[in-house]
Amino acid sequence: MASVLVYGYLVLALALGIWAGRRGSGGSDDFITGERSFGPVLMYFVMGAMVFSAYALLGTPQRVIAKGSDAFYALAYGSVALVPIFFFGAKVRRIGARLGLMTQAEFLGERFASRRLTALMGLASLLAFVPYIVIQCRGADVVMQQVLGWPPLVGAALVYAVVTLYVMFGGMRGVGWTNVLQGVVMLIVVWWLGLAIPGELFGGVGPMFDRVIAEHPEYLTLPGPGAGTSDYQWSAEVLLSILGFSMWPQVFMKCFTARSARLVQHSAVVYPTFLLFLVPLFFLGYAALLLPGAPTDERVLLWLVGHPLLTGGALGGGLMLALFSLAVLAASMSTGDALLHGGASIFVRDVLIRGFGVALGERAQTWALRAAVVGLGVLGLIFTSQSEHWSMVDLLLLGYAVPVQFLPIVLFGLYWRRANTLAAEAGLCLGLLSVIALFAASKLAPGLYAALNPLDLQIGVLGLGVNVATMIVLSLMTPPMAKSHLQRFELS
Repeated sequence: MASVLVYGYLVLALALGIWAGRRGSGGSDDFITGERSFGPVLMYFVMGAMVFSAYALLGTPQRVIAKGSDAFYALAYGSVALVPIFFFGAKVRRIGARLGLMTQAEFLGERFASRRLTALMGLASLLAFVPYIVIQCRGADVVMQQVLGWPPLVGAALVYAVVTLYVMFGGMRGVGWTNVLQGVVMLIVVWWLGLAIPGELFGGVGPMFDRVIAEHPEYLTLPGPGAGTSDYQWSAEVLLSILGFSMWPQVFMKCFTARSARLVQHSAVVYPTFLLFLVPLFFLGYAALLLPGAPTDERVLLWLVGHPLLTGGALGGGLMLALFSLAVLAASMSTGDALLHGGASIFVRDVLIRGFGVALGERAQTWALRAAVVGLGVLGLIFTSQSEHWSMVDLLLLGYAVPVQFLPIVLFGLYWRRANTLAAEAGLCLGLLSVIALFAASKLAPGLYAALNPLDLQIGVLGLGVNVATMIVLSLMTPPMAKSHLQRFELS
């Protein structure tokens, strides 16, 4: 049953994505922004399904098993993650449409009149995308290898061949319409699993938590089991995620796809309802906690749905495993397609055209975008093959440390007339260098890292502090940009 559903789902996603792409003009604006035509339904699923990835599906139960209520950080940051976009997204959409801008780095490079800034942001974005793409490939690999018996990486390669094809020929429209399909599948399947498994094993969600309270009460409060997560570390993770969420280029770029500026704000308001996707995943994590022998890595959900206690009755006959497979693929593909699409757009528009001045006609640009999708997909699979020693949590937090460095440039660029080119370039460079240096120290010189970061804060937060301080000091010490330039960005 699982194989039939998986292969059928892949065929359906491929057909839907290519069909959606045929509805547009096929130019670069259509490929990157969908010609700024997305309505409320598409925007809702693009924002929701794009964000909740294979990490959310596989990593959330794992985090419950490993760290208890520390896993609730996803609800803490997710509920307010798009608040920044509510305030600046409409402005970005208006200016982007007026000036013909399509990407985050392109927008900010124009604001600060700096090709260097555009290229640097583009390259940093691609660096941040790699660990995130690896997470999605690993999620697909779990299904194809452990459920369907495909060799390691071969199954993930098949799944991402499908994703690559519908992104290549569907562009933003293909991403949008497949996200609707994937979002619906994710919500229905995860809630069914989240209610059915505790019901079958413990008689319901309530009795399950009664047992958790009696047997493992430390898993319901911070710092969690053992030494757990300190208040400083947990707060830093939440803060990093809140600040970095809307700075992810593929999230920021969705401001350019909305039909109107008002719709960007509407999407930010309704987005938190998609967090309902996480609630049953917490249930499943606590259900696994109560069963002996549960693994502590991302295989915990696979282990749970295949548990011998669930092989009979309504949950038997491979139905549970088949639905699990669908949910993981939907989560992986709905984020993976946005990353491939966003990464290709960034590489062509920000790095090649704006950053290095490569002249590309409309047709050549479209084909360059398609080639970049293929290249990024292959790169993701290569890194996936070398990622077995990294947890999904580590990969995600490393990825978040980079886009959070874009926050000062966005906020100061949109709301502070004093912010200028030198301050933006220096702040971003020093923020990124701080992140790289701290990450290297954590791996190569743990003693030095502990001295530099005694509170064990996330490296992205520390880099952000350096970034903000640099931008403020240099902006105050040097002249602002010309008033005629600032007026184009509604700063007069």
